[in-house]
Amino acid sequence: MNTIPTAVAAMAFLSCALAQDPPPKPPTPQEAKPLALGDALPKGLSFRTIDGKVQSLDDLRGKVVVLHFWSTSCPYEVAAEPKLNTLSAHFADKGVVVLGVAANANEIGAPPEAKEFETKDADKLPYGKLRAKAAESKVNHAIVVDQDAKLGTLLAAKTTPHCFVFDKEGKLQYQGALDDDGSGKNANPTRYVHDAVTSLLAGEKPGVQTTKPYG
Repeated sequence: MNTIPTAVAAMAFLSCALAQDPPPKPPTPQEAKPLALGDALPKGLSFRTIDGKVQSLDDLRGKVVVLHFWSTSCPYEVAAEPKLNTLSAHFADKGVVVLGVAANANEIGAPPEAKEFETKDADKLPYGKLRAKAAESKVNHAIVVDQDAKLGTLLAAKTTPHCFVFDKEGKLQYQGALDDDGSGKNANPTRYVHDAVTSLLAGEKPGVQTTKPYG
């Protein structure tokens, strides 16, 4: 279980619990209120990927977007990562973008300076441990770094892999578990995120919009 705080104070957790750095300044009441179903992501959100690129969420309007909070150490990721890779590959040519979100302050470390991404020495690039884990897990989609807990706070993310599905207008249409099989032992799980994406591509709201995330 990786637990993600949604308040401005960083928190310590047991085992694979996820602790986030606090935002640089206290949020306003409006900023502190997590998105509800049907709410759109605010414009202007951009994040570095673990490869140093800048990913603007505004650029993803017009696509169905799946965000899942990701960890390098949570045991639940052992079962989740291959499923998310399958999900990403299945919908890759259907106008769907899957993004992992690295949000564990103990894993991502201090915010790197922009100039650190300019080095030609691959061993000195930021987020080396994150890239190594992603490569080991054969992650086939981008992973953004939630360096200042913007997404974790905005979405009230609780665990890894807590999943969020947005429609083409950037509105939240599903949040919760990836499926009903956190152990990875069920050969035929109920695929909540897959089903939500399928519904949105058909122009329909997901039949199930909220579940309890495992972890």
